[in-house]
Amino acid sequence: MSLDTANLLGAVFQAASFLLLMAIPWTGGRVRLIVSILAVLGLATILIFQFNVGLQMGDTAIGLQLVLHTLVMIVLYFAVSWIVEKLLRAYLLKRRARKMPPPSS
Repeated sequence: MSLDTANLLGAVFQAASFLLLMAIPWTGGRVRLIVSILAVLGLATILIFQFNVGLQMGDTAIGLQLVLHTLVMIVLYFAVSWIVEKLLRAYLLKRRARKMPPPSS
Protein backbone atom coordinates (compact mmCIF):
# COMPACT_ATOMS: atom_id res chain seq x y z
CA MET A 1 0.00 0.00 0.00
CA SER A 2 1.46 3.33 -1.00
CA LEU A 3 1.73 6.27 1.35
CA ASP A 4 -0.87 8.25 -0.62
CA THR A 5 -3.37 5.40 -0.35
CA ALA A 6 -2.75 5.08 3.39
CA ASN A 7 -3.23 8.83 3.86
CA LEU A 8 -6.44 8.75 1.85
CA LEU A 9 -7.83 5.80 3.80
CA GLY A 10 -6.91 7.50 7.09
CA ALA A 11 -8.69 10.68 6.04
CA VAL A 12 -11.77 8.73 4.92
CA PHE A 13 -11.83 6.80 8.22
CA GLN A 14 -11.58 10.02 10.23
CA ALA A 15 -14.30 11.71 8.16
CA ALA A 16 -16.59 8.70 8.55
CA SER A 17 -16.03 8.64 12.31
CA PHE A 18 -16.89 12.33 12.66
CA LEU A 19 -19.95 11.95 10.39
CA LEU A 20 -21.15 9.11 12.59
CA LEU A 21 -20.60 11.33 15.63
CA MET A 22 -22.65 14.11 14.06
CA ALA A 23 -25.39 11.63 13.10
CA ILE A 24 -26.05 10.58 16.70
CA PRO A 25 -28.54 13.39 17.53
CA TRP A 26 -30.35 12.84 14.22
CA THR A 27 -31.08 9.15 14.76
CA GLY A 28 -33.27 7.32 17.21
CA GLY A 29 -33.85 3.95 18.79
CA ARG A 30 -31.67 1.02 17.81
CA VAL A 31 -30.05 2.95 14.97
CA ARG A 32 -28.80 5.55 17.46
CA LEU A 33 -27.21 2.81 19.54
CA ILE A 34 -25.43 1.32 16.52
CA VAL A 35 -24.28 4.73 15.26
CA SER A 36 -23.06 5.65 18.75
CA ILE A 37 -21.06 2.46 19.12
CA LEU A 38 -19.47 2.86 15.69
CA ALA A 39 -18.66 6.53 16.36
CA VAL A 40 -17.08 5.81 19.75
CA LEU A 41 -15.00 2.94 18.33
CA GLY A 42 -13.85 5.06 15.39
CA LEU A 43 -12.99 8.07 17.53
CA ALA A 44 -11.21 5.93 20.12
CA THR A 45 -9.13 4.42 17.32
CA ILE A 46 -8.23 7.90 16.07
CA LEU A 47 -7.23 9.03 19.57
CA ILE A 48 -5.07 5.95 20.13
CA PHE A 49 -3.41 6.42 16.75
CA GLN A 50 -2.67 10.07 17.44
CA PHE A 51 -1.14 9.31 20.82
CA ASN A 52 0.91 6.56 19.19
CA VAL A 53 2.22 9.09 16.65
CA GLY A 54 3.58 11.14 19.55
CA LEU A 55 5.18 8.07 21.10
CA GLN A 56 6.77 7.09 17.78
CA MET A 57 8.27 10.57 17.50
CA GLY A 58 9.61 10.25 21.05
CA ASP A 59 7.55 13.20 22.27
CA THR A 60 4.50 12.39 24.34
CA ALA A 61 3.62 16.09 24.57
CA ILE A 62 2.86 16.13 20.83
CA GLY A 63 0.73 13.03 21.21
CA LEU A 64 -1.19 14.57 24.10
CA GLN A 65 -1.68 17.80 22.14
CA LEU A 66 -3.08 15.84 19.20
CA VAL A 67 -5.41 13.94 21.52
CA LEU A 68 -6.55 17.13 23.26
CA HIS A 69 -7.15 18.84 19.93
CA THR A 70 -9.22 15.89 18.70
CA LEU A 71 -11.22 15.76 21.95
CA VAL A 72 -12.08 19.44 21.58
CA MET A 73 -13.13 18.80 17.96
CA ILE A 74 -15.30 15.87 19.09
CA VAL A 75 -17.10 18.02 21.66
CA LEU A 76 -17.60 20.89 19.21
CA TYR A 77 -18.83 18.67 16.35
CA PHE A 78 -21.28 16.87 18.63
CA ALA A 79 -22.50 20.10 20.27
CA VAL A 80 -23.06 21.88 16.96
CA SER A 81 -24.89 18.87 15.51
CA TRP A 82 -27.07 18.55 18.62
CA ILE A 83 -27.91 22.29 18.66
CA VAL A 84 -28.75 22.34 14.94
CA GLU A 85 -30.96 19.26 15.36
CA LYS A 86 -32.84 20.83 18.30
CA LEU A 87 -33.33 24.14 16.46
CA LEU A 88 -34.53 22.42 13.30
CA ARG A 89 -36.87 20.16 15.28
CA ALA A 90 -38.34 23.14 17.14
CA TYR A 91 -38.80 25.05 13.88
CA LEU A 92 -40.53 22.13 12.15
CA LEU A 93 -42.81 21.44 15.12
CA LYS A 94 -43.75 25.11 15.33
CA ARG A 95 -44.41 25.17 11.59
CA ARG A 96 -46.55 22.03 11.81
CA ALA A 97 -48.54 23.48 14.72
CA ARG A 98 -49.35 26.62 12.70
CA LYS A 99 -50.56 24.63 9.70
CA MET A 100 -52.87 22.31 11.64
CA PRO A 101 -56.53 23.24 11.42
CA PRO A 102 -58.23 24.04 14.71
CA PRO A 103 -60.08 21.12 16.24
CA SER A 104 -63.74 21.10 15.31
CA SER A 105 -66.22 21.00 18.17
